[in-house]
Amino acid sequence: MAHQFGLNQIADTRWLTLTRAVEKSARWLDAVLQACPSPEAILGCAGEPAKVLALEGLQRALDKPAPIDFPSGLIGDSPLCLITPQDPEYPPLLRECPDRPPFLFCRGVLPYLGAATLSIVGTRKPSLEGRRAAKEFAGAAAASGLVVVSGLALGIDGIAHDAALTAGGSTVAVLPSGMDRIYPARHQRLAERVMAEGVLVSEFPLGTPPRKHHFHRRNRTLSGFSEATLVVEAGRPSGTLITASAAADQGRDVLVLPWSIYHREGAGCRYLLEDGAVLVQSVETMREHLGVPTAPSASLPQVHPPASAGSFSVSTLDADQQAMLALLGSGTHGADTLSAYLNWDINRCLACLTALEVSGRIQRVSGGYTAIA
Repeated sequence: MAHQFGLNQIADTRWLTLTRAVEKSARWLDAVLQACPSPEAILGCAGEPAKVLALEGLQRALDKPAPIDFPSGLIGDSPLCLITPQDPEYPPLLRECPDRPPFLFCRGVLPYLGAATLSIVGTRKPSLEGRRAAKEFAGAAAASGLVVVSGLALGIDGIAHDAALTAGGSTVAVLPSGMDRIYPARHQRLAERVMAEGVLVSEFPLGTPPRKHHFHRRNRTLSGFSEATLVVEAGRPSGTLITASAAADQGRDVLVLPWSIYHREGAGCRYLLEDGAVLVQSVETMREHLGVPTAPSASLPQVHPPASAGSFSVSTLDADQQAMLALLGSGTHGADTLSAYLNWDINRCLACLTALEVSGRIQRVSGGYTAIA
């Protein structure tokens, strides 16, 4: 069963010490936990089994563990738990992966880890159409009873989490850092929503910062949760393609939305389709492929885009300008389309576009306005 922190200080310290042994080798630690599923079992292992598993150093560390400061914020309404592949709460499809994480820190509603899931990923700088697609497909998946899995990143990931929760469903967010270091920091509030109505997950020891190679590791775990990964919008090269490649390596389906040849953030999607990914052109196609029921006929609530401006500095922009830049993404859109999506009157929309154009952050082109990269 899952270990819940905050109930037994000695047990907590031993489990935290054990998780730090992952730095030696994740596969070695997985093998150790298969043979000895708890710190107490490891301490009690002797003779040839202990020698084969090379447990001497780990046993010394567990016998007299160094004091570890446990973050008080991880105890409360969403207490911190730890599960291993030997625990029933461990995600069943992830358990089948040969490079599965030897443990997962979790906060939230653990039974969702065993539910049917769909992983959804995409660019951190989505276009207006990309935002709409992420919202529509994630909301439809949640309404069909699937738990949406993503990486809590800016852009498509965050939109997918939000849409699943707004549709009345649930979601799992997989971190590239320790559970006590929410990344990105601006998604702290979203992470709290996930913990309340889904599960926040990390395969890294507490205190671990987000490092470049952690994203690759996180992406493999993210795809390992599900029978299929949906790529909404992706450039090339991109971390999204790494996730899709991981899903294919794991024998899982890769579902991809088609994009115009003139849309640079769709280049990764076109590449995946050329490589044999499954073409998905509608929510109905997705449901049919996944074998899930049709969602209720009621339309899903609107999800407003977050105020983020990609690589631009937003410190000098007002709230309207930040929202407009976030909505533009890397696409080109007319004032009427932007005005309707934001539910603004046309004069407010044009004033905002003019201010952004004067400041050099967007430009007017054939077909509307586009952000300057």
